Amino acid sequence: MERYISIDSGKFATKVAEYSKERDLVKKFSIRTKVSDGDFRDDAIEKNTYVVEIDGKQYKVGNGARGQGAELITDKKTDTHRICVLTVLGMLASSNENDTINVAIGLPANEWANVTKRMDFKDYILPQGKVTVKIKKDSRSEVVSKTFTIGRRYVFPESIGALFSDEMYNSIEPTSITGVIDIGNLNLNATYWQGTELIMDKSITADLGGALLIQELSQELSSHIVPTEEMIAANVLKSTDRVLPMEYGLSEEQAEESRDVIKRVLLNHAKEVKRQCNSRKWSLDLMKVIAIGGTSKDIEAELKSVFSNIIVLPTPEYCNVLGFLRIMCAQDPGVGKEISISDAPKETKKTDKKAS
Repeated sequence: MERYISIDSGKFATKVAEYSKERDLVKKFSIRTKVSDGDFRDDAIEKNTYVVEIDGKQYKVGNGARGQGAELITDKKTDTHRICVLTVLGMLASSNENDTINVAIGLPANEWANVTKRMDFKDYILPQGKVTVKIKKDSRSEVVSKTFTIGRRYVFPESIGALFSDEMYNSIEPTSITGVIDIGNLNLNATYWQGTELIMDKSITADLGGALLIQELSQELSSHIVPTEEMIAANVLKSTDRVLPMEYGLSEEQAEESRDVIKRVLLNHAKEVKRQCNSRKWSLDLMKVIAIGGTSKDIEAELKSVFSNIIVLPTPEYCNVLGFLRIMCAQDPGVGKEISISDAPKETKKTDKKAS
């Protein structure tokens, strides 16, 4: 069977989208970008976690893997990303036949622009030829061996996916000027486009992702209110009511003060994002500005208060991977058409409700 899969290798999550040519349907899902040593004998595998064997070594991949996840470095040519990519390909591959899997994947724009780095990344992350992945998907499952062949490989600059979203695709002309603000877990990738051509001299990558925002939030709350570890700061960032919880002894005055601190930190982060764009002399009032990436949703209100005309796309964490898939399918000789990505359902997996 021939398959068409795109991957966005984020520092927090590895996002995946697949196009079924037979059903003319797109589905998407993600796994945590975490890898540690694994053992097929494990009978207490955590939710959304897999034990795999790649190149003769067993790993635990996903939510239950130990450690902090992917290294917080820009380079994506790492063991963690490679193992997560091969794991999701193994998850989707057929168990009873040797699939040919055509894959699209993203690379930060500044890395993508360097041809040598782009080719080295492609060969490392997506090895050509047959690949065998053994996989155990939960505690009660048998180990299944999947052998597949990686076929045509595409590497696209991260953030181009926004241009191929349903919200933007039909409005992009060859002379259109568009700025894409892609705020992931590690980096801000602020890319500048004329039509669908990347203008590298006006693009920038900066350490302004969600991890830094959570770190700043933790430090400011700890300094002004009460010691606040990063896990709690992350929960506050994702909550609807952005305030430290009172039920564990915090006074009402402290809670209200925390609300002010949180608002200030998020607004300052959005202002710094704009400052980075200004450093490349973007004409922000005369161009389309689009925000994607999971962190852009977390600070959507702040971005809209700082940028006069910014659009935060729906489900921004999946914009890149769905855009990669649309570009690949239009270019690939096996599909050769524009596909619909608007109704791509997020795949959910049944899990045990046990403690882990």
